[in-house]
Amino acid sequence: MIVSIDNCDIFVGQGGVEWESDRRTLVLLHGAGMDRTVWVLLARYFARHGYNVVTPDLPGHGASSGEPLTSIQDNARFVWQLIAHLQSDHKLPATPVVLGGHSMGALIAADAAGQQPDSVEHLLMFGSGYPMPVGQPLLDAAQANDQSAVDMIAIFSHCHSSQLGHNHVAGISVLNSAMALLERAKPGVLYTDLQACNDYVGLAEAAAAFGQRRCTLIVGDSDRMTPMKMSRGLADQLSAELKVITECGHMVLSEQPEQVLQAAKQVLL
Repeated sequence: MIVSIDNCDIFVGQGGVEWESDRRTLVLLHGAGMDRTVWVLLARYFARHGYNVVTPDLPGHGASSGEPLTSIQDNARFVWQLIAHLQSDHKLPATPVVLGGHSMGALIAADAAGQQPDSVEHLLMFGSGYPMPVGQPLLDAAQANDQSAVDMIAIFSHCHSSQLGHNHVAGISVLNSAMALLERAKPGVLYTDLQACNDYVGLAEAAAAFGQRRCTLIVGDSDRMTPMKMSRGLADQLSAELKVITECGHMVLSEQPEQVLQAAKQVLL
């Protein structure tokens, strides 16, 4: 589905299933330089198990037009603008949503939950931590649209076994797949996203507004992009349940998809 928001065409995935009025809504937000395709397993599963699934390409990402938004807070405001439009014009039920995200998308989800806490029934965060500083060499490479930015992210986002090519599906390299996805991003998108993560300091305010509502954090035990110390800090601030995926780095959705799906099922079903 393509919808128009502020003169931008925004692509919204539905997990291959049309929305229904009697279902809960699950909104999933992708990470820096990525797009909705990271959610293919979870989106298709939960769309067939009781949820209206919403997986947008954020502005300037994937199949969406426009320019990437420059702050986590602006992205969070956009998410509510999009949800309101889908509810008013595209038959998405006007009920509280389960709001989820990976990495940058998790920060966006957390800030959005702080902006409209009564509109969120559960906050579900994957591969995330707080704060989320980005090293200057990576920022510089991303600003220059240099291949080394993709290389650095790929190396630090995957655990050792993933880098060796270990995968339950024969012939699939999660490392190469992640690199190909990042390389598809338009010039400047990855840098804008990484800078937004680096600059974000609003979690305490968002956590205070969201209060003691349900929150779950699903992370990899070998994540070097958002190490466990940062994940625990995020979980503490949000009073979140912390679920740790074994033999897994930052790219939890592709490195250990079955473990992540089972963890998400425990939360959502």
